[in-house]
Amino acid sequence: MRPLRRPTRFSTERRTGDVPGPGCFTPYDWSRSYLLRPEVRSNIPLRGSVGMLGAHNVARGLLVETCRHTGAHPTCLHYAETVLGDGAIIVVEVTATAHLPTNEPLTVHTRAQHRRHDDARDGDWSISIDGVVYTGEDRRRPPSPPVQGWIVHRLVRRATSG
Repeated sequence: MRPLRRPTRFSTERRTGDVPGPGCFTPYDWSRSYLLRPEVRSNIPLRGSVGMLGAHNVARGLLVETCRHTGAHPTCLHYAETVLGDGAIIVVEVTATAHLPTNEPLTVHTRAQHRRHDDARDGDWSISIDGVVYTGEDRRRPPSPPVQGWIVHRLVRRATSG
């Protein structure tokens, strides 16, 4: 059995002929284990382990990758699931809170709808930062945690440079 190799390029980089979509991610984008510091307040475990929910790891990943891309310090993480329509739709909401290097608070909220019959629609994944909803970032499926962190960095930088 061959060991899992780390990709030689970031999954967000494109080559000629690459088509963006679910196939543009490498297995490495989804195989990371995210650990939170003990001082982070969270309603889910700070560390994952075998058999735990993958959704919790993605939630931790949002906070870790947001901090990695923006230089922020993590403070709080909240995860919530809501089941709608007799289980036809599951809504997963994650709120990650951190402090930027300028000591300004940063709150990132993502919302993902997962449908029973996998009929993903535009807007099934959405993001807001500090209460501002960025509808131009809506997607059919959630991006990987590293890409979510990059999106936050890009939007925060755009908001502060205008």
